[in-house]
Amino acid sequence: MTMENEFSWWARALSGEKVEITADAPQSGFYRMRRAKDGPWLPVMIRQHDGNLRCRVADDSAVDPHDVWTYCAGNPVSKEAAAHAFKHGQWETDAPIIGDNSGALSLADQIQEYAAQAMDWLRKIGGIKDKKQSDMAANYRAELLRLSKEADAAREAEKRPHDDAAKAVQAKWKPHIEHAKCAADTIRDELTKWMRAEEARLETERRAKWEAEQKAAEEARKAIEAQRAKQLADDPIAAMTSPEPELPELPSMPEPAKVQAGGQRGRKTGLREVTSYVVTDHAAALAFFAESEAVRELVQKLASQACKAGVTVPGVQTKTEKVAA
Repeated sequence: MTMENEFSWWARALSGEKVEITADAPQSGFYRMRRAKDGPWLPVMIRQHDGNLRCRVADDSAVDPHDVWTYCAGNPVSKEAAAHAFKHGQWETDAPIIGDNSGALSLADQIQEYAAQAMDWLRKIGGIKDKKQSDMAANYRAELLRLSKEADAAREAEKRPHDDAAKAVQAKWKPHIEHAKCAADTIRDELTKWMRAEEARLETERRAKWEAEQKAAEEARKAIEAQRAKQLADDPIAAMTSPEPELPELPSMPEPAKVQAGGQRGRKTGLREVTSYVVTDHAAALAFFAESEAVRELVQKLASQACKAGVTVPGVQTKTEKVAA
């Protein structure tokens, strides 16, 4: 078998051709495989040697090709890539992995340094331009996501005792707080009803008293003015030489009635004005705020939720795009 024929299956697979993989028929070529689900990719070489099919995985040259074939057959790599991995113990496109050279760095410092290193690499290459750079970018991203996951797990572990303690305190006191507040709100509502009625009663009495005093003062003024007019008619000289009679002043409007309660414990309770704004024309109000960024964000959120649930929302288009996963 010529070298060309021996590696023809691998060459076709490497070119992207869809070739049939037969479990018990390993094919000469260069591949990669993992020994565990999240383990590192290991270089694999399968080839004829002295009439026998031999296999090397990483540093182990005594591997039965039938034992690894189904794990590596779907992952052909170039001869150059495999050679680099065999020689250096890592792939040429591998991004540096935090761990071996991290020393005494904390996880937080590792993340800061690795993220800075990744961003510096991306700036230097000026954007991804080829397959090699895309592989390295994906590997950088995978390591950053691993670090992020590790940091998130550490955060959860660190804050869990505090969360549990906070939940315990909340569970202990929340029912009592709500019970007291509910009772206080019920009393407030009853107080409000009584104080409104009492204020209305006092206001009615106040106005009636003021109107009566005003009427009495006006009648007294009219009586004095009538007496003065009679004197002018009966004895003009005496009327002109006598001092002007003093007219009673009209009473001023008293201060509005003010109702208060309590004060023996805490502050006194009184009525206070509370201003609220009730939407009476939803469509008009919505039209007024239609261009508000907050309304746009809310509508976007509601539309996304509805569309995910299978609801057709007017004015919404489905946008499908591919992103790096």
